[in-house]
Amino acid sequence: MIRFASFNVAMSADSETAILEQTATLDSLRFKKIAATIQSVRPDVLLLCEFDHLGKGGDNGALQNFCRHYLNRSQYDVSPIHYPYSYCPSSNTGKLSPVDLNNDGIISLPEDGLGFGLFHGHYSFVLLSKYPIKIDDIQSWQTLLWQQMPNALLPTQYYSPQAQAVLPLSSKNHVCVPIEYDEQIINILCCHPTPPVFDGEERRNAKRNHDELRLLVDIIDGADYLVSDQGRTSGINLQQPFVIMGDLNADPIDGDGIRAGINTLLNHPLIEKSVATGAKVPASLGGKYKRAYQKRNGKPDIWTHVSGLRLDYVLPSTHCHIQNSGVFWPDKKDPKRAWITNHNGKETLTAYTDHRLVWVDVTISK
Repeated sequence: MIRFASFNVAMSADSETAILEQTATLDSLRFKKIAATIQSVRPDVLLLCEFDHLGKGGDNGALQNFCRHYLNRSQYDVSPIHYPYSYCPSSNTGKLSPVDLNNDGIISLPEDGLGFGLFHGHYSFVLLSKYPIKIDDIQSWQTLLWQQMPNALLPTQYYSPQAQAVLPLSSKNHVCVPIEYDEQIINILCCHPTPPVFDGEERRNAKRNHDELRLLVDIIDGADYLVSDQGRTSGINLQQPFVIMGDLNADPIDGDGIRAGINTLLNHPLIEKSVATGAKVPASLGGKYKRAYQKRNGKPDIWTHVSGLRLDYVLPSTHCHIQNSGVFWPDKKDPKRAWITNHNGKETLTAYTDHRLVWVDVTISK
């Protein structure tokens, strides 16, 4: 059995070196709680979203620090956890566009980043694994232009022709990372689409989020317009199992997104239905205690965000047999609930993170 998890840890800051500096110490209470969560759930393959690192790819030392100073040390009497393999992909966040994207006459960050960010690598993601990562076989679709997607929702009235010629679809990156497990390959398809908010009547972010989710579907389907950054004109190898992981910033029922994007993905015939929409959708005992700031129609036990939304996903392919799943959102009676709250018992971003870790256990037949 192998456990996959996705966790938006909100380890992003306004300064390019802040997370590096903060992880260099051993005394961050917030990082201790985040590490304790990971140590408690003990995923074999873990995607960390919103973890600042080098925009061009690679670790600036922050990931090594976090592993060495927090994950590899016992937190709250939980056993340490070690990940011998890691991958820090390049990102479009904070990569300055050569042209004005938001039509204000000035080319500047964060609004004119190819992905929103104050610096290159802001809000990016990293992958940790107990199993070998086949680095040379990784595929990515970071540079695929939004306008290259057929029938894209690209708001052409908002983006100039010059902007359309440089604007990628992926706000961070879409990567397919092969790992070696039990003498076979599992492809981990990772991304973190832009939030479908913080825009205007043109709904550029909502439309980009929708199309970033559609890109996942097209990668599974091997759509003929696809060209990876490595020059390959196909999607992923469907003879091998795959797992989609990430903060997808989309709820199938609630929120501000264009729901067709996430619902098409969740109902894809090659996605295991039980964990996407069925009886084994990851759930928690503690989410029901959170009072969303507005009325929600979704079930609180499957929320993964404090606003009352299901945003974070682990979606195995139908090659996989689902054994168990969950969302780390402890019940009020659970001592671990103190990890997600401040000293007053409130669930705040400064005390922990606004997202909750999602995990799925699978077995895979050879």
